[in-house]
Amino acid sequence: MSEIKRELSLNDMEQVSGGIWHTVNTGASGLDAALRAEPRKNSRQIGHIPNRIEVDTVSDELFYDPDSNRHFVQVRYNGKIGWVASSILGLRR
Repeated sequence: MSEIKRELSLNDMEQVSGGIWHTVNTGASGLDAALRAEPRKNSRQIGHIPNRIEVDTVSDELFYDPDSNRHFVQVRYNGKIGWVASSILGLRR
């Protein structure tokens, strides 16, 4: 049986649910990013992610928090799964 292989383009990879690495970019401040328990700005903080560190996305879905007018994405970092603002990963809304 013949096996068909093809390389995925970046656009194809963006369609895959999770498993895509993104670099945290908190901007000029260089502060750590907050890893939150839920996709809300006021959610309990369960960890910190240093600026310029790569994190693994768990899902490609963005969740909107109307109280902060921000979108959040679920990530895995240092053995924890939590939520970060999608803007620090350069993800579109």
